[in-house]
Parts: sequence; structure tokens; C-alpha cells
Amino acid sequence: MSELDREMLVEPEQLSSQLDAPDLRIVDASWYLPAAGRDGRAEYEAGHLPGAVHLDLSTDLADPSAPVRNTVAAPAALARAFERAGIGTDHRVVVYDRQNGYSAGRIWWVLQYAGHSRLALLHGGFERWVAEGRDVTRDIPSRPAAKFAAAPRPHWLRTRDDVLEIVQRGGAAIVDARSPARFRGEEPEKTRNAGHIPGSRNVPYALNWTDEGGAFREPAALRPVYEEAGVRWDEPVVTTCGSGVTASLAAFALTWLGHRRVAVYDGSWAEWGDDDDLPYERG
Repeated sequence: MSELDREMLVEPEQLSSQLDAPDLRIVDASWYLPAAGRDGRAEYEAGHLPGAVHLDLSTDLADPSAPVRNTVAAPAALARAFERAGIGTDHRVVVYDRQNGYSAGRIWWVLQYAGHSRLALLHGGFERWVAEGRDVTRDIPSRPAAKFAAAPRPHWLRTRDDVLEIVQRGGAAIVDARSPARFRGEEPEKTRNAGHIPGSRNVPYALNWTDEGGAFREPAALRPVYEEAGVRWDEPVVTTCGSGVTASLAAFALTWLGHRRVAVYDGSWAEWGDDDDLPYERG
């Protein structure tokens, strides 16, 4: 594994030793579905890593005019949001949340799409940081606006039409990160239809982790999880989920494992499952 790959996951001890680095920016990406009954911003204000700012994937980084929830904003709007948060093109960015990367993966992907490269997730997130007895603060950092030069990378993003072409003609694997029950269409969705995109394979997002402290599986154990779902390392992969959040975590995991042609279907099932003209399967 290359040095770049190793740096995609930063250990708490490593980050703790660099908190005062002037080129470091830390993002608390904690975010929850409404059913969770939790407020990511309120939890951030109650305690967060020193120097961390909070970004909300559904408000700060989403297009409010889009018909599908959580749709990523245009690169220029993303650049403005990052600048307001004090994140510039030359900064190193470490992202964490309180669910082992559940929503941190989305911020990682948004930054990649906007053109940023010096990125990592905090391994184990906030929970591991606290479990190891590291400092937490309620102080909200006051950072000057930075300069973020958006350099969009469209290859990170796939649309409805892109995915429909894959369904009809092949050319890429489609990995669905939702739970098995949602993939099979056994749980109700907020869309008109339930099920999955034809030909897609289910790799539930929780399979990226071990059962201990939210740690990512070792690469030797995680690669077979995706391979058994039909992922080939020489073929493009498109990840999908409910609304693009855990699909982004899957994109992170595949990139960390060495895949270099991964994209996220941003509309995911929120778009696909609400369109009666699109094919879907159950079971």
C-alpha cells in the first residue's frame, strides 16, 4: 500500500501530535437521519476536537434547490462554503464524525469532487478519540476566511442517466451500501418504489468496519468483501445508497483499498426509487 493510502486514515495519536500545525484543518461532519433523533450541530457544540469546525452535509454542502435530498452543491458554492469554514486549497483536512465515518465519508467525497486532495478520515472518529482520553473542547474556532480554488473532478460523480446506461450496457459494477433489507425491498422507503437498481450488488456500509471501536477492517479482510460482491479492481465502480451518504463512505473504502475508478451516484435511491420510468428489482 502506498504512503497516500496509509494517510487516508489518520490515527488519533498521530492527529493529536499535529493539532497546532498551521496547515491543518479538522472538520466535524456529524450528521444524522431524522429518525435518529440526534442533532449533529448540537453535539458538536457540546464537545468536539480542538480546532474543529462543523459542516453539515445536508445544508452547508447541498444544493437547496435540488429535488433530491442531499444533492451536492455546485463546485463554486462548495468553494464558498469551505472558504467560510477557513478551509483553503493548501490545507490538510482531517474529517471525523460520531458514527465511525458514516457521514465523514460524505464530506471526504465532496472535497474530492470539489478538487481537494490532502484529505483523511480520523480512524475511529470522535468515539475513539474520547475513549483514548484525548482533549475535547466546546470552544468554537474563529478562523479567517481561506481561499479555496474549486477544481471540479466530474469523474467522482455519476448521474441518473449515467447509471441507466450502465444498467443497459454494462461497463461498471454498481455497489449499493444500504442494509440488506432495504436492498431487497423489504423495508419501506420514502420513495414510491422499494428495491435496488438492476444488476447492483449489496455491500452494507457497516461491513467496512470491525466490531471493535469502529475500526476499518484491515485491507486483506476488506478487499474480499467487495470482490465477493463482484468488484474488479480494473473495472469502474459506481456506489449508491439511500441519498449518497454511505455511498460516499463506500467510495472512500474502495479508494483506500487502491481502486482508482470509483464514482458516487449522488441521487441514489432517493432519485431512482421515485421514478416509475426506471427499472428496479426486489429480492
